[in-house]
Amino acid sequence: MTEYDSYREKIEQRHNKALVEVMKDLYIKDNLGPSVGAKQLGMPRQAFVHFVQEYGLKQLKFGDYKKK
Repeated sequence: MTEYDSYREKIEQRHNKALVEVMKDLYIKDNLGPSVGAKQLGMPRQAFVHFVQEYGLKQLKFGDYKKK
């Protein structure tokens, strides 16, 4: 079990739903950045960023954004 798996289990137990759903709520719906989202979940920012990348949430959040 990796360190990230332990964070995943703790958060899923606390929120009674899959981590990806919790992450979507915070990162996309509530528009929180990695530092604030990680603090609310009680995990390091590095772990939050890991899960954002693992679940492809950055593409969901900024997919419609076009560079000028």
